[in-house]
Amino acid sequence: MWSPANECLVPLQVSGTRRAVYCVHALGGTVAYYAPVAHRLGHLRDVYGLQCHGIGPANRPDRTIEEMAERYIRAITEVQPEGPYEILGYSMGGFIAFEMARQWETRGERVALTGLLDTDPPHTQQDPLDTRQALGLLSRAVGLSTPFVAADGTPVDELLRDFLRRAAAERRLPESFRVGDLEPLVDIYAINGRACAQYDPDAVFGSIDCLFTHRPGSTPAELAEGWRDYVDGEVRAEAVDADHHALMHEQHAAQVSGVVLRWLTRETM
Repeated sequence: MWSPANECLVPLQVSGTRRAVYCVHALGGTVAYYAPVAHRLGHLRDVYGLQCHGIGPANRPDRTIEEMAERYIRAITEVQPEGPYEILGYSMGGFIAFEMARQWETRGERVALTGLLDTDPPHTQQDPLDTRQALGLLSRAVGLSTPFVAADGTPVDELLRDFLRRAAAERRLPESFRVGDLEPLVDIYAINGRACAQYDPDAVFGSIDCLFTHRPGSTPAELAEGWRDYVDGEVRAEAVDADHHALMHEQHAAQVSGVVLRWLTRETM
């Protein structure tokens, strides 16, 4: 199904014989963190990731959720011209998955699952990230032993060099990685953060399934209620005791995949 010519679509757990489910990237643009869950879904579905177009050094990033959704729909329909479609999105990826489903619906296509994995409702996102904050998130994404922390006011070039030294020492990035290789991975956090802050769906869409973590200041029920303004069907919500940044890690993969498996098999139960 996937070919290098379609660089957004990445095979995660694929036999080539099963119906596909598509998993949309979060703020950092990569999809490798879906691997623990994809492994557990592979007996039921082929699992593909949709990675951010802008993480490639020669690619111009999309600047809005709508543009990203349009690109990923094109990538999927090249290999699966007709629905029903099943899509998941973690964190920011939930916005993109929601927008993809909305756009597909306007074209008369059927979306059997729109699954949002710990995605806050629109207009609840924080301000765009600076380089220091982006490196902190990237350190979680690449699996540093502890999150990257630096003092306020540290020069950007020093931040990048310190991060690279630590990532290479822990063998989380190749020693050949240079600042020029790291900069697009950092920049994409700011670009995607602005896209999230600006996202304002202009029409309601169908039903969604949500999985939320427990977080200070908001309950899963409150987060689900916040999505109801954008949905004219059901908002079906579940909760898991996990940290947002660790939700897709191996330690929670069994719980998350169990929830997603229920979503995927609901129509046949």
